Amino acid sequence: MPTRLRVDLAGYHHIINRGVNRCDVFNCQDDKEMFLQIINKSAILHKTTLHDYCLMDNHYHLLIDSTFAPKSKQFLSCAS
Repeated sequence: MPTRLRVDLAGYHHIINRGVNRCDVFNCQDDKEMFLQIINKSAILHKTTLHDYCLMDNHYHLLIDSTFAPKSKQFLSCAS
């Protein structure tokens, strides 16, 4: 069965990511700080507002807002 077309709309988005089998995504505080630097750089680059975040060892939540390009295209290049 083909994948359904994803609808990307401007506005608020809750993004969550977990480690495989609930394994840790962040191994130390330095990992979390680097992740936040990358997210902040990406938000500025793509004119997206990061309203709130929650980082835990095995997953994270982001609340973003954008009135411009679709999120799927914006955050693909966040580590560039």
